[in-house]
Amino acid sequence: MSRKLKKTNLFSKDIASLLYAYGDSPQPLPETVQCVDELVVGYLTDICTSAYKCAQTVHRTKIKVEDFRFVLRNDAVKLGRAEELIAINKVIVDARKQFDNSEGKSLKRVNNKEEDLDDIPEEDGEDLSDIISMRNPVSQGIVTKKGKKAKKRKTSGKT
Repeated sequence: MSRKLKKTNLFSKDIASLLYAYGDSPQPLPETVQCVDELVVGYLTDICTSAYKCAQTVHRTKIKVEDFRFVLRNDAVKLGRAEELIAINKVIVDARKQFDNSEGKSLKRVNNKEEDLDDIPEEDGEDLSDIISMRNPVSQGIVTKKGKKAKKRKTSGKT
């Protein structure tokens, strides 16, 4: 195990919730929470120390994800979970990049009920007035009040 650390109870709230989820009482004993917290902190410290030593063997001062993969290589379950978390993190980072980098402009939501549509950039040459006019299809004569399509009326050729 690792050296003795300060008793900071880093994960006490999370551990109490996990203990309850696994069948303990809603308010587990503080000694139980403290004991499990010390075990978790000790385990994480050992894993990080091992990853740091792995990084030092290849003459690096910074720890990379590959170092953690190397440390967890003998435990298939933990390595699989780590790979899953790495993949999910990559998906989240890519989604944030796409959201934040929408043509270099961030989208702002209007708090008022009336939106200022002049501030919204047009895409692919769309005319926003066509979209606005389609908001009420009943007033446009496209749909009747009963929800059925309106029939086209024949116009006579006489003027």
